[in-house]
Amino acid sequence: SGIGGVNTLLDQWDTLREKGVRRVFPLAVPMLMPNGPAAAVSLELGARAGTHTPVSACASGAEAIGLAVHMIRSGRADVVVAGGTEAAMHPMPIAGFTAMQALSTRNDDPEGASRPYDTGRDGFVLGEGAAVIVLETEAHAKARGARIYAEVSGMGMTSDAYHIAAPDPVGAGASRAMREAVSSAGLSPKDIVHINAHATSTPVGDIAESNAIRLAFGDDTDHMAVSATKSMTGHLLGAAGALETILTILAVHHRLAPATINLENFDPEISLDVVHGEHRKLPAGDIAALNNSFGFGGHNVALTIRSS
Repeated sequence: SGIGGVNTLLDQWDTLREKGVRRVFPLAVPMLMPNGPAAAVSLELGARAGTHTPVSACASGAEAIGLAVHMIRSGRADVVVAGGTEAAMHPMPIAGFTAMQALSTRNDDPEGASRPYDTGRDGFVLGEGAAVIVLETEAHAKARGARIYAEVSGMGMTSDAYHIAAPDPVGAGASRAMREAVSSAGLSPKDIVHINAHATSTPVGDIAESNAIRLAFGDDTDHMAVSATKSMTGHLLGAAGALETILTILAVHHRLAPATINLENFDPEISLDVVHGEHRKLPAGDIAALNNSFGFGGHNVALTIRSS
């Protein structure tokens, strides 16, 4: 989670002020802890290899998946349940994002408000939800007869050290994360056929990521089909990286890059091959894709997904 149980915190504060301390819910503290959902899953499954909760804003879900891969590769666990969850639909967080001028104000056209890479984009659309995947060694998955969708084969994690909320316009940190994700998978940029971009539909962020991708891969960027799935889901904050990792896994599994919607007037400052209009078939054979997740504070996470 990027911000934990913010709804619980704010609602219980109202209860305290209006009704007194005896009416505060006894489980308020566990519910507002960012690690609360992970602890609940651990209790339910009896998971004892370690329960961890990365809190890295909108990169949290992707970082959790990267940490899960480390746990498996280091031998700490055979199976890890990893993902992200967020529920921030509350007047206070919405007011905070509004004060930052981060949210779209296209209130008369909600379905068209999230429009990454379009010249009319004016901010992200807040979403909420959860996304979870099961990671395990190939041998373990085959032994239990599991359906294998793809392999998380590489990851890159960096920080910008640039600004508490704004992305580095050059994209230096994000580009390093992408290169690390590809190289740690034993691949080269030529092997990447698809990118699920962070692409939140903010005027500055979309351009910064485009610059970062181009900085990371140079001319190899031209053969990468880029999708911006937040155009359809909105921005799930800490859960976004996990959800979009799943969407990248499914894109690789089904050999289909999803089309970005609401892209009517392409921003000429974006130097990417953005899939829009219709979904695009991906090549046959062994292919790889990249999922990007970036968070306030300069957190950058990129995951490489390879066909199984």
